[in-house]
Amino acid sequence: MITDDIFHMCVGRAGLAPTVHNTQPARWTREGDVLSLFCDTNVGLAIGDPSGFDAALSCGAVLEGMVLALSVFGIGADVAYTNAETSPGEGLVAVAHLTCREAPVDGLNTQLEQRFTWRGSFKQETANLFGWTRADTRLILPRKDRAWIAGQNDWASLQIMQDAAFRDELVGWMRLSDRHPRAGRDGMDRAVMRMSKFDARMAPLVLRHLWPMLNRFGLTKGLTAEAEMTLTAPVIALFHRDISENPVVSGRAYLRLCLEAASLGFAGWPMAALSDNMTTNARLCEAFGIGSDRRFIQAIRFGVPTGDAPPRARRPLAEVVR
Repeated sequence: MITDDIFHMCVGRAGLAPTVHNTQPARWTREGDVLSLFCDTNVGLAIGDPSGFDAALSCGAVLEGMVLALSVFGIGADVAYTNAETSPGEGLVAVAHLTCREAPVDGLNTQLEQRFTWRGSFKQETANLFGWTRADTRLILPRKDRAWIAGQNDWASLQIMQDAAFRDELVGWMRLSDRHPRAGRDGMDRAVMRMSKFDARMAPLVLRHLWPMLNRFGLTKGLTAEAEMTLTAPVIALFHRDISENPVVSGRAYLRLCLEAASLGFAGWPMAALSDNMTTNARLCEAFGIGSDRRFIQAIRFGVPTGDAPPRARRPLAEVVR
């Protein structure tokens, strides 16, 4: 049913799914019509994601990308989850096995190439949300509510950045020069982060060495502030799932959310600090009625971008297929 050419083509399209810090931990093997998805925990974020939840979420997004890509060829997949731990440093961990079967095309697959992350201001126009309804997503539209969330995001981002180990890990995933050995393959490129060449040169110095001094004089708040650009997004989506759900399953739903937004012409910009910081996580759940039986996973700014999609950095096939 599935050939090597189809498999490799689908691996490439599945890899367009978003992953945390663009770590791209998903790895694939194929035995006949059975595909196995592994999480490479050696590229995990030991500081930012010590439990491996984000790694599993990232693999789930890639898994859904694979299911969508396969559907183009009339191929579906029965998915068996391993429920394995994906904490950093465990090597290759099997997270799911897919058994191929016949299935109709899922039209959402056409958005795989259209979806992208936009770290900038959005066009000031009324959001067209016709037909976009999800039980796992709270859409925040009123300006006063978006302004409050923007302030919470800036506060949480600053708190997280006070951890020197986190800042060092963050710099490790930045590709601030075209000459970086991993530029164009993974991590966060300067162009994607919309950084000038000067800012890119200064970033490691500021984050690794000058931060304590700048923080003492209250100058770090401006380095992490995004509220002004956050408010240009006409929609903030609060994505939440059942608290007991396998994060790989949650990742599949997250990709579909992003692709549905892309189908409306939206680009997204996550605000991970809001869910990662326990204080702001609890504040948003209380403010917007996300119950204790739900896990608040991600807040995303959505809107029509004011520019073209930035370049994508993706691992070559040889790094993804085993």
